[in-house]
Amino acid sequence: MAYSVMGYSVEERPLEVFSFGAGPRALMIIAGIHGGYEWNTIALADDLIAVLSARPELIPPDVTLHILRSLNPDGEARSQSLDGRVNAHRVDLNRNFPSHWQTSWPVDGCWSYTYVSPGTHPGSEPETQALMEFLLAQRVEALISYHSAALGIFPGGQPPHATSVQLAEALAGVSDYPYPPIDTGCQYTGQLIDWAADHDIAAVDIELTNHRDTDLWQNLQILEVFLNWRP
Repeated sequence: MAYSVMGYSVEERPLEVFSFGAGPRALMIIAGIHGGYEWNTIALADDLIAVLSARPELIPPDVTLHILRSLNPDGEARSQSLDGRVNAHRVDLNRNFPSHWQTSWPVDGCWSYTYVSPGTHPGSEPETQALMEFLLAQRVEALISYHSAALGIFPGGQPPHATSVQLAEALAGVSDYPYPPIDTGCQYTGQLIDWAADHDIAAVDIELTNHRDTDLWQNLQILEVFLNWRP
């Protein structure tokens, strides 16, 4: 295992990446984009890091897997409640990526328990910038972004990106997460997986079952498929 700091949050907390394997195919798992509000995604990342540290043979020889345990450590430090969702600029990082970014969006069907900002402009936040730079520099081919809760597996792209759909279907085949995902009518803007799909990275959001559990056993099956997946 290798440890690196991808960048820093608004409040100068490190964005920690744990890397396993040394193969030419780079894959990535991202947790904590919504900080403490989705703290169980960070707990899942820590569980996966512990499992892979104990069992490095799970990584295929042609793969390097990067795990970002928390994209939003400021929100993680602030609260395990609604207030922990945003970064220190009160920005929802999953509305900040430069893909279908908008200053506002209809609230129907969307998360709207408190006000969140998409940022002053696309990619305005240091956390967003650091992740985009890392994904391109490492030539990541596919990624999973973990969220909670309950809506299922979402492929990146508007319209859906073909290889992202293939990845979503493969992961759905070994999980109980809804696929196609539950459609609440929300208009998604500035999402990580859409930006990734724009750059031909196969990308999916996976929503854990609730805001408490890591669904570790189910996600170990997902991990095995992800590590061996080919478009």
